[in-house]
Amino acid sequence: MRRGRKPAPAPPLPESVYFTLNNRDAEAAVLGAAIVEPSTFNRTASILKAEDFSDPSNAKVFTAMLRLRARGSEIDPVTLYDDLEQSGDAELLGGRIFISRLMDGVPRSANVEHYAGIVKECAQKRAGWRIGMAYVEACANGHTPAERTEAAAALYRSALACDPEAKRRVCSTADALDDYAADVAKGPGRKIQTGIAPLDSYCEGIAPGEVLTVIKRPQVGGSALASQITVAAAQEGIASVSISLEMPRAQTVERMLMQWLGLTRHQVEAHAKAGWRTLTEAQREAKAALSRAVVVVDRGKSGIADLDASMVEATAILGRPPRLATIDYLGLLGSGSKNLPLYQRISEAAVDVKSFAKRHHVAVVLISQAGRNADPAKSEGAAELGIDAARDSGQVEEAADFVLTMWRPELRTTLPPAERAEVRGDLSASLCKNRRGPLGKFRLHLDTDTLRIRAWGVEA
Repeated sequence: MRRGRKPAPAPPLPESVYFTLNNRDAEAAVLGAAIVEPSTFNRTASILKAEDFSDPSNAKVFTAMLRLRARGSEIDPVTLYDDLEQSGDAELLGGRIFISRLMDGVPRSANVEHYAGIVKECAQKRAGWRIGMAYVEACANGHTPAERTEAAAALYRSALACDPEAKRRVCSTADALDDYAADVAKGPGRKIQTGIAPLDSYCEGIAPGEVLTVIKRPQVGGSALASQITVAAAQEGIASVSISLEMPRAQTVERMLMQWLGLTRHQVEAHAKAGWRTLTEAQREAKAALSRAVVVVDRGKSGIADLDASMVEATAILGRPPRLATIDYLGLLGSGSKNLPLYQRISEAAVDVKSFAKRHHVAVVLISQAGRNADPAKSEGAAELGIDAARDSGQVEEAADFVLTMWRPELRTTLPPAERAEVRGDLSASLCKNRRGPLGKFRLHLDTDTLRIRAWGVEA
C-alpha cells in the first residue's frame, strides 16, 4: 500500500441525513432579509459563505449578492434578478417568482444573525458528517495509521470549528493576531475604566478576561469600591453584572444609588418610600440608566457554575453580554471540592474566577478578605497590606492581573480623637501587582455618608 494516500471522499449525504442537517426556512429568511433590508447583508456575509447553503439555488442567490456588494450596487429585486440573468442562473432558479418567494415572511433585521447562525450550524454539521464518514472509510479500508490519524485530525478540526469556546482555548497565531488587531482597533473603550483616576492611570483600564483583585479587611470599603466601579461603568452605558454573595440585593442597589446620586442612605430610603416621585428629572434619568445597564445577582454562597448561569441570565435581561462583573466576595465562592482544606478551596476558587473572566470575555473585579496572618498587631484594617495579604492562599494574587490592597488609618481603635479627625475619610491603596505596568501607592477619600470613593483632593 502506498504511503501518503488520502482517504477517499465520503459519499454524498443520504437523504435522511440531508434533511436533518439543513434548514431551508432559515436560508430563505437570511436571503429575504437582505433583499428587503440590504443593510443586513454585511452582517450575514460576515458569518456565512456560499457553500454554507444546503440548497444550491440559495447558494447562487447569495453569490449574486456578494457580486453586487463587490460592485457597490444596491441589493434589491431588480438588481438581483439582473445579476442572476447575466450569470445564466435566473431562469434556472425560477425567475422573479423565486426572488419574490424569498421575501415572504422576512424576519426582523435584529434576528438576521440568529438565522444566519442556524444556517452556519447546519453547514458545520454536514461538514462534520462528511469528514466523519471519511474517517470511517479510512478505518474500514486498510489505510495506514498515519492516514487514519490525519483523518481523525480533520474530524477534530471540524468539531473545533463548531465550538466558539474551543476557539478561545486554542487558536492559531494568525487567528490570535487577528483577534488582537480587532480588539486594539476598538480603542480605549474596550477596557473598563474604574472611575478612580490614580488606579486607571496605573492599570489603563481592565480588559476583557482580566481580573482586578481587591484585598482588604472588613469595613475598609471593598464592597463600596466594587459598587462604585459598577456605577462608573453604568454611567458609560456599559452592561454590567453585580454578583453579591454577601449583601442582599436591596442593599447592593441602595449603595449604587447613593454613589451615583451622591445621597445618604436615609435620603435614598425617603425617595423609595415616596415611590421615587420625589426624585428630580436628572435623578430619575440616572436611576433608569442604572436599571438598563446593571443586573444584580443575589445568590449567597455559590460555585462557579452558578456564576456561569448568572451570566446567561444577565445577558437575557440586558439584551447584550455584560462587559464587567464584580464579585463580592471570594470567601463565599465555593470550589467544586468540598473536602479540601480552606487554603486549597480558596486557591481553586481564585483560579475559577480567572477562567470565568476568560470564558465570558468579561472584566472582573474580585473582592477578597485579607488573611488573619496579615495583621498580627490586630490593627483592625488600619495597617498597610502587602501582596501576601490574601486570605489563606497565594494563588489569589497569582490568578489576578492586578492586585490592589486597601486600608483605613481611622479604623485603629487606639487612635486619639485629634489624630482620628485628621485622617477621617482617608483610604490608602497600594497597587501591588500590575501585569501591564508600574506599581504604586495612592491616597483616596471615602465619604462614609454617600460611600463615594475619589482621589484625595478631588471634589465630589
